[in-house]
Amino acid sequence: MSIQIELKPEIEAELKAWAQKNGLPLSQYVQRILEQHVPGQPVESAMTPEERAKAFQDWAESFPDRRSTPLSDDAISREAFYRTDYE
Repeated sequence: MSIQIELKPEIEAELKAWAQKNGLPLSQYVQRILEQHVPGQPVESAMTPEERAKAFQDWAESFPDRRSTPLSDDAISREAFYRTDYE
């Protein structure tokens, strides 16, 4: 089946960028997005595990306020949560 959809230029540009990031042609990328939103379709059939991992990583990296360095083990220890000396 073939469907023609009129998109705003900025939406088309964004879809093209995401398709390129995922190494897919635009039509295949859009098809996968649509397949994920069909009721009763298992999400696993739309993306491989590697594609899901990459999509998750891209999503996580898209947050502007994420920390550039992880917290140390000491900073997240039980003792640190209950510390009262506040060095």
